[in-house]
Amino acid sequence: MTTQKIIDLLKTNNVFLTGGAGVGKSYTTREIVKEYILTKKSVITLGSTGISAININGQTIHSFFIFGISSDFDELEINDRYNRSRIKELYKILSKLDLLVIDEISMVSASMMDMILYRLRNGGFSGKILVVGDFFQLPPILKKSSSASIFEESIYAFEGSSWEYFDFKVVELTEVKRTDDKEFMGILNKIRVGEVDREVVEYLEKLREYKVLDEPSVLFGTNREATKLNYLKLNSLPQKEVVIESIKKKKDSKLSDKKIQSWINSLPIEDKLVLKEGAKVLFTTNKWGSYHNGERALVEHIEEDHIVVSLLRNGKLIKVDRFEFEMSKSVVKTDKVEQEVLYSLKQFPLRLCYAITIHKSQGMGIDELVCNVDNIFATSQFYVALSRSTNPKKLMIEYGRKGFEDYLKKAIKVSENVKNFYIKTKPLGL
Repeated sequence: MTTQKIIDLLKTNNVFLTGGAGVGKSYTTREIVKEYILTKKSVITLGSTGISAININGQTIHSFFIFGISSDFDELEINDRYNRSRIKELYKILSKLDLLVIDEISMVSASMMDMILYRLRNGGFSGKILVVGDFFQLPPILKKSSSASIFEESIYAFEGSSWEYFDFKVVELTEVKRTDDKEFMGILNKIRVGEVDREVVEYLEKLREYKVLDEPSVLFGTNREATKLNYLKLNSLPQKEVVIESIKKKKDSKLSDKKIQSWINSLPIEDKLVLKEGAKVLFTTNKWGSYHNGERALVEHIEEDHIVVSLLRNGKLIKVDRFEFEMSKSVVKTDKVEQEVLYSLKQFPLRLCYAITIHKSQGMGIDELVCNVDNIFATSQFYVALSRSTNPKKLMIEYGRKGFEDYLKKAIKVSENVKNFYIKTKPLGL
């Protein structure tokens, strides 16, 4: 389906844009938002997590809707007593909005979806909603105090009454852009829906066999493991270490240090980037025509205002400039929703590529990859890890324990509710 057909659909309908990993959901979403902006329409993009918000140049759901730490209506009622003026401003924005985009919908719980509907109805929202994501991927993270866990049922956005209210038309993207290896795509599709048959087990067993890779990136389940390997590799290089501080600018004096630090922590960069010439890095943003999120490179030369790298896939030299990230809030000006910048940070969109967490690899496509699956702790994390690979011939699985097949049957399980939802959901044949 072309982007224009989805835009036409949004004129009269709310839309749920879905599909497996690597099919172009993020790209299609950015093109839709771009078209709305070009036609002078008001659009807000929201992410369920800090990383997803940054990936679509937006805000988090909690921040935009002023949910605070609320996870249900009882907590929201208490929160709202202290935010009446801010909520009044939010309602002004919602009343002028043409399109609301919510990315990574799989991580939005049913109760949060209900709270979103509550805000939209009270705010006089009359625009359309585009929700994007794949319920077969990472599920909502609930508070530890909640009676439910991420492995229990009745937590997904589609399980609340608000999902029916929105009456989404479903558009499913199926053409994988990340790799053209049909056998690998077939295996990934089975893993996505929780199938662990003999074909899947044998294929994954082969991925455990040693391959000669040129310093691959290793995906880990925990940040501790990734940090340890990155600095072990960096310290082994003989060149001089260079510390590159980010350039920050505070534009709203009322902004708290706590909120600033929380925002900085969500960015896909290092506030204090430690590099050496000769280090291998990966890009954490996209620059069309130059590099993509997850592309790997070798640091050739470091200057204060730029870094020269050579792409590992073809040796092409790239001059990398600092990328500007902006924390902003939505405001109504001259009857139109605009973004007001509160804080900005400039940093090179690079990080050491020897290791990265599965969580922080969101949206990336990596050419030489080792997936360490010793510490998989969430539903669909195994699928998310493997689907980062752009070249399965340069993909390995590390598992240091016994009983790999039994482990796979536990790690590749998916929610029966999600399975049934997709069985009943009929995508439009546009």
